[in-house]
Parts: sequence; C-alpha cells; structure tokens
Amino acid sequence: MIRDFFAARLAQNVTPPRLKEASLAIQKYIDYNSNILLTLDMSKRYSFADKDRAVIYNLADITEDEMEQQIKLSKDIYNNNKVQSNPYYATTTLCVHQILKSNMSQKDKDVNAMRLLTYMSFMMYTSIHKGSFKYAPNKEIMDYTISHLDKSFRIHSMPSILAFLEDNTRTAYETYKNRFIRCTDVDIKDISDAFFTRIKGKIVKIARAFYKNWEEGRYLNADSDSFSEEDYHEMDNNSYAIERLASKVNLKLIDRRFDRRFLKYSITSSDTSLQKLSNLLEDVLQNDDTNTVKKFITTLIEYYLLTSGKDYEYIAKGDFITYMKSAYASNTTVPQMVLAKSIMDDWVDEHMVTSGRSRYGKTAKAGYKKSLYMFFIFIINQEAKNV
Repeated sequence: MIRDFFAARLAQNVTPPRLKEASLAIQKYIDYNSNILLTLDMSKRYSFADKDRAVIYNLADITEDEMEQQIKLSKDIYNNNKVQSNPYYATTTLCVHQILKSNMSQKDKDVNAMRLLTYMSFMMYTSIHKGSFKYAPNKEIMDYTISHLDKSFRIHSMPSILAFLEDNTRTAYETYKNRFIRCTDVDIKDISDAFFTRIKGKIVKIARAFYKNWEEGRYLNADSDSFSEEDYHEMDNNSYAIERLASKVNLKLIDRRFDRRFLKYSITSSDTSLQKLSNLLEDVLQNDDTNTVKKFITTLIEYYLLTSGKDYEYIAKGDFITYMKSAYASNTTVPQMVLAKSIMDDWVDEHMVTSGRSRYGKTAKAGYKKSLYMFFIFIINQEAKNV
C-alpha cells in the first residue's frame, strides 16, 4: 500500500515544527490571494501552481514523481481518473493520516488536519471553478447571482470563499476521519473523490444559477452605472430600484465589505458597546438562513418611499437618515416599520445571549436595537450614493 511505502518518511517529517512551517506558507498563500479568498467574489480566479503544491510535498519530503509512481503501481486506484489518482491529493491525505496517528493532542490534530485539507481544497476549488465557467464570470451577473441565492445554497450564509471551503472541509473531515486513520489505497482515492465531489456539487449549482441569470439579463450594475432602462435591465420602476439597492446592500453585508465606521456612527450618543454591537451584527449575518437581512433592508426602503413623499433619489441624501431616525422613534403603525421592528426584536432576543454573552435587560436591548437599526440606515444611504 502507498501508506506503508511512505510510512517511515511521513513519521520523520510530518512533525509539529514542520507543520508550523507549512502553516506559515499556507497563511502566506491566503494573504496573497485575500482579494478573492476573503470575499465572496466568485467572478475572479486565483491560481494554484507547482510552488503552491510544493508546500505539501516539502512537508512530507515526497516528490510528485514518487507519488505518481506509487499510484500507478496500486491495484485499487484507477489511474485514468484525474481526481482519484491526483498525487497532490494523495500526499495531503497521507499527511493527515500521519497527523491523526501522532501523539499530538486531539485539538492540535484536528487544527492541523483541517488546515491541510482546506489548503487541498484551494486547488480543487480553482480547478472546479475553471471547469464550471469557461471564461471568468461577469462580475455584475455573479454579484446578482450570489445575492439572490436561496437558503439551499450554503455559500449564501458564508462571509467568504475561504469560510465556504473551511465549512466544506469540516463536514468532510468529520465524515471521513476513520478513513484517514486507516488510509488504505481505496481510502486515499475515495477521500480525494469525496472532497472534490462535495465542492463540485455546490459550484455547479451556482454556475447553473449564474448562466440562467446571464440568459435572462439579470445583473447588478457597477456603481458608476445610471438608473436608465437602457443601462440597467431590472430598472423599470420603483420596485426594481428597491430590489437593486437591497441586493447591493445585502451583498456588501454577506461579503463583509461594508465600511465599519458606520458601526461607530450608529452608537453615537448611546451606551452601546462597539464590540458587542459588532458581535450582534455578525451573529445576525452568520445565521441568516431565511434571507431575513435582505427582507429587512427592503422593508426599510419601502417604508421611506411610501411615507416620506420623496423620490428614490433622496435615499442617497441626508434627508433619508434624518427621516428614518425620526420614524424609528415614532409609534407608527405602517406595516413596513412594524415588520422592521419585529425583525429587530427577534434578532436581539436570539443573538444577544450567544457565545457566552450575558443576558441583557430591556433597556440595554433597546439601545442595541436602535444602534443596529441606525447601522442599516447608514449602509443603505451609502450604497444609494454609489448607484
């Protein structure tokens, strides 16, 4: 078996000091590609070259040629399957096998194994992305696609591509942990195939949604575009304008690309903690499985246009902030504001006692609720200026 052929070398080389070196190299790769990996911008592609795969080969002190030769000699690996017989995937699997049979603490085993497997997923993702999109996807169509994915798409609740791949790794790792420990030739090929198939299934679904939107002319225009019907395929009336703005704001939040100064602005003249407000917002975004955030944004925009008597263009002006601040303090029974306040009540009740945080009293909750509301008002106003 391949495992036995490389056993002595793996035991000698896959050690904590060398794993630390590999981890630094992996972090350097993430930092270099952070403009893609730390966002949800699937319109861009990163590369995964020989020097990047060398991080794993160097860790194990195994050459690609050596691994290819052992795979060819195996009776259990189908060499014509490029995924199952991939030497880089096989080498990573062997490294994880060695980690799990070492005397490291279970926590260190899991952390190191997850890191290597996520790094392996980087190559899988870029390969699948290239196979799913013949050309680099149009950003405006991709932005629209990501923003409009339903809750069945796991990536919709993720803050970045990196988080998406880590989530996939976590599930697959727990599912196949015993097979990593056993690590027969059959296990090696099956693990590679399983990881690849899991990622591919998710990317292919996104690609189908993307090409459907491409065929139907659905997209979010660049910030410099106008609102004319010729420039924007969804802009026929106010309802489309609302949809467009809500989608852009929602995408900024999903992608965590919003200006965090607005969190500071929203706690002015209050006793609200910036860090606790940030925690609350992050909990809301991470647990938005039913697209409630976008619904909340849409509701606020609708309320302003319905009750202020102002045109859409005024959302980008200071009038919007002033008006909506006053609206929050009122006892209006307009359905949109009633719904918005109800959503915020649910958010505060559900997310202000998580992650070891203390239970908050009625006054404190009211303060965080108002600050969260003002944060959304500032974000909507800012994005309205950019369209």
